[in-house]
Amino acid sequence: MKTTRRIVPALAGMATLALALSACSGSSEASGATATDTAGVQHARDQIAAFSQDPQFTFAGTPFDMSGIKGKTIFNIPNSSSVPYIEVVDMEAKRLAESYGATWVEYSTQGLPTEHTAGVDQAISQKADLIILAQGINAELIIPALERAKAAGIPVLITHTYQNGTALPAALEGLVTGYITAPFNEAARLMADYAIQETGGDGDILLVNSSEVPPSNGMIEAMKDELATHCSGCGVSEVDVPVSAWATDIASTVQAELQTNPEIDFVLPVYDSMMLYVESGVLSAGKTGQVKTASFNGTPAILKLMQDGDTVAMDVGEDVTWLAWSTLDEAGRILTGAEPTADGNQHTPLKVITDANVADTGTPPVSGQGYGNAYVAGYEALWGKP
Repeated sequence: MKTTRRIVPALAGMATLALALSACSGSSEASGATATDTAGVQHARDQIAAFSQDPQFTFAGTPFDMSGIKGKTIFNIPNSSSVPYIEVVDMEAKRLAESYGATWVEYSTQGLPTEHTAGVDQAISQKADLIILAQGINAELIIPALERAKAAGIPVLITHTYQNGTALPAALEGLVTGYITAPFNEAARLMADYAIQETGGDGDILLVNSSEVPPSNGMIEAMKDELATHCSGCGVSEVDVPVSAWATDIASTVQAELQTNPEIDFVLPVYDSMMLYVESGVLSAGKTGQVKTASFNGTPAILKLMQDGDTVAMDVGEDVTWLAWSTLDEAGRILTGAEPTADGNQHTPLKVITDANVADTGTPPVSGQGYGNAYVAGYEALWGKP
C-alpha cells in the first residue's frame, strides 16, 4: 500500500478555527481487489440491506409529564443556522415544544465559537430556563460562557455532538446538565459500505472532513477502518473544510481533487448538507454521472437532489423529526426535574436511503416521512399527549 500526504491551504479569515482544524491530507492504496475484497463486498451488501428497513423505537426512558414544560423558555443555539439539516431539526423541535406550551427561542449563528458564546450570553440576559447547544457545537471552546450560565442557574443541554457510548468530556463536567449522543461512527461505516458495494471493492474514494465539529474525526476514522478492513483494493484520500467555509471552499476543493486524481469515483462528505457544494464541485470538474456521493443525515433538501440528479447516490438518514423529538425528551427531563438519560443515548436510529426507497420520503421529500412513525407512540407513551 502506497500512502501520500498533501496539504490544501486554508482560506484567509479562518484564524478563529485554525487551532481546531487538522491539516488536509490524502492517501491512496495501490493494491487491486482480492478474494478478501469479495467477502468485503458481500459484507457491505449485507449491511446496506439490513439498514434499509424502517426503524423501531427502542429507547427505554423513564416516563415523565411533559406538560410540566409549559411556560418555560428554551433557548436553542445551533452550530450553524445556514446548514439545512440543522434548520429542519430545529423547526420541528420548536413546533413540538410550543405544542406543550413552552417558548422556543432560536438564536442565529454561522458556525463560529464567538457566536455560540454570544448566544449563551443572550440566553442569560433573557433569563432562559434551558440552553441547548445543538448539532455539533464544540462546547469545550466556550467554557467561560458555560461558567456564566452555571452561575446564572441555567442548565445546558448538548445535542447530537458525541458518539454513542462516549462520555461527556471531563472539561464539561459540572457545566452541562445533559447530552444526547448519536450513532455517527455507525453511519460513517455505512457510507463506506455503500462505496464498497457500488465500486465492487475497487474504488477510489475521497473523504471530506469538517474536523472542528466534534464527531467528524471519529467518522473519518470509522470510514478508513471500514475501507481498510473490507476493501483493500480501495484508494482513499481526504480533505478538510470548516463549517464556516462550506459554501466558499467545498466545491473548489472537490473540483481540484477530482482534477488531480481523475480515478476518484466516490466522494463521502461527513454531513449531507456538504453535498450541496460537493455536487457543484463534481459538475465543475466535468464528472457528473461518473462520480457519486454518499453521506449522512437525511436532510430533505439533499434527498431531493437524489431524486432529481445523478450525483447523490445514498444518504444514511436520521429521521430529522425523530431527532427533534429526542431533543425535546431530554429538554423536558431537565425542565421538569426528571432524571436525564445517564449515557445520553436516546437510541435514535439510522436508515439507508437510495434511489430504491427515496420516494418513501415524499415527492419532494419532507421531514418525518420515510422512516415509519414508531417514535410518535414511543415518546407519547413516555410524556403524555399535548
